[in-house]
Amino acid sequence: MKETLHPSTTSPSAKVFHQSCFAMNTRFSMVLVGIDAERAEALAISAERELYSCERLMSRFDVESPVSELNRQAGEKALHPPKALWEILTLCRDYWERTGGAFDITQWPLNNLWRSHLERGVEPAEEAIAQARQQAGMQRLHLDPIAHAVRFQSKGMSIDLGGFGKGFALDRVAGLLHAEGVENAFLSFGESSITVLGAHPYGPAWPVGISNMFAPLQTVHTFHLQNASLSSSGTAPYNRMGRSRLLGQIINPHSGYPIEGYRTLSVASPSATEAEVLSTALLVAPKSERAALLARFSVISAVEIVYHSHNGEFVPRFEWQYGL
Repeated sequence: MKETLHPSTTSPSAKVFHQSCFAMNTRFSMVLVGIDAERAEALAISAERELYSCERLMSRFDVESPVSELNRQAGEKALHPPKALWEILTLCRDYWERTGGAFDITQWPLNNLWRSHLERGVEPAEEAIAQARQQAGMQRLHLDPIAHAVRFQSKGMSIDLGGFGKGFALDRVAGLLHAEGVENAFLSFGESSITVLGAHPYGPAWPVGISNMFAPLQTVHTFHLQNASLSSSGTAPYNRMGRSRLLGQIINPHSGYPIEGYRTLSVASPSATEAEVLSTALLVAPKSERAALLARFSVISAVEIVYHSHNGEFVPRFEWQYGL
């Protein structure tokens, strides 16, 4: 799954600046329109600094990051993370509550267990799943609001901000550009998390398409964004299973089991952070509960596409939609 910016007719005299870099284990791209090259270069440098600052704060793979320190020691004693990380953790706790537990940053033990087994073509034993579930769950992440201290209430717990960080970073970069007076911009994190400022300079909105998982040149749905963000999450089942069940890489925190099948869920929202959170949370939430869940957020629209097997091919079908 990926998003692609649909091309439109442009003026030969239009100033379009494009810059990309690698941050948070993903390619980040920025397009600025109507800004001279020197100022655009300075803005790009500031944007990269902001991205790297977010990465240093939130990466679980950087052994010197505050998140890594929590993962190493918070199971043994209470720690006092930097103010910025404390605010992120309290925000994640709020999202966990508002999504009824569908968004949960403590699922790494389960994710790691399932990935290591599915890559070998086997499922973990029920006992191993039950043990990993005892090491996960936001209810086991103790946040002391007075001391601003963090303590894991179960040994082996580990937090992972991968389903939050890119959206958070996009909001930070968008805020930086807005403060500098940038009116039109297109920001993309790995083509799965996107933020736009203003309208498309040659049309009423930025058209962003969701590509067919099995035919990337085919667009199955198009969002039209103005001052908004879009995030998509998808399940890509492990083909080594050799079984009728197609188990993907996104774990349902309520069951401890992966979501089945080929599917994508895309959310358009004024907030890149909330779009990122909800694109995964809605995959977990039952369809009957999604509308009530979204009533707690400022969501523009959302769509789920499920791929069904037909005559030996996987065919996309709209499974659920909101605000369209």
